[in-house]
Amino acid sequence: MNNRYVYLLGLVFLAACQAPPNAPFQVTNYKNIPPLFLPVGEIKVENQTTRYTELPHLETRIPVMPVSALSEALSNRFAPQYPATDTTATFIIREADLTQKSKETDHWYVWDNVEYLLTYKVDIIYAKGSQVLEQQQFSGWEKQSLPQKSSLAQKERVWEKMINAMIQKSADKIEADKPTKSE
Repeated sequence: MNNRYVYLLGLVFLAACQAPPNAPFQVTNYKNIPPLFLPVGEIKVENQTTRYTELPHLETRIPVMPVSALSEALSNRFAPQYPATDTTATFIIREADLTQKSKETDHWYVWDNVEYLLTYKVDIIYAKGSQVLEQQQFSGWEKQSLPQKSSLAQKERVWEKMINAMIQKSADKIEADKPTKSE
């Protein structure tokens, strides 16, 4: 009878020692925090990116497309301050591309690396009716390298980090450069 308890207790400890499953791919979406207000009556987000499906582009091969993550984050992060006015802020996402490139090393004892590059470009148009009041544009990039033999989980953590950095930098830039008041 004691052997059964020892065996059962050993199974419980063994199960407890297993590594927890990887957390799902999570990107910042700002759903759970109050929005920042822009001095407009309406906010629009438009996707005008080119969708690439062939390598070296990875955006359609990863759990969350960068343009989708950025679009959702901008929609959730900013809210109109003056909903009764006919002023708009339109975020036009022109680029949100994730590419990969092999980086060969000069040493036989080092694995080749893969370089991931996330580039993004957003235009912002503040308008009253059809009259453009102000135009802004910003762009940026995130770059990260990993050994070619990295696991999918390691790659996903890097992609997640790059996308979250893009979202945070975009939101910070829009907040810093917002007009004080739309006409």
